[in-house]
Amino acid sequence: MRQSVIVLLAIAAACGSDSSTNPSGGGNKSVDVFTLSTAFSPNFVQIAAGDTILFHIVPSNNGEGHDVTFDVKAGAPANIKVTLNGDIPRVFTTRGTFHYNCFVHPGMSGDVVVQ
Repeated sequence: MRQSVIVLLAIAAACGSDSSTNPSGGGNKSVDVFTLSTAFSPNFVQIAAGDTILFHIVPSNNGEGHDVTFDVKAGAPANIKVTLNGDIPRVFTTRGTFHYNCFVHPGMSGDVVVQ
């Protein structure tokens, strides 16, 4: 019986490990943004400081990759070079609005609001 309790506690700890306990106030959560042909989805995300955006990049319909280029602004994360396939995280530590574009596909853009 004691082994069962220990196993259950270990499973609960592993499953319930929500990294939302952050002394700086951010939830340290991850939000997914996907490239869909020539659009980011979602193209607007609101997060807390310290959270991560995970960009899931796949080729567009014509086989071209995508880049994620942030407007020049203090606190913006590093740009993502043209990529065909990949899951690339970017952590946002500074509050503000961060606009980004895919320059491979004009008009493909998005915004991250960090509170």
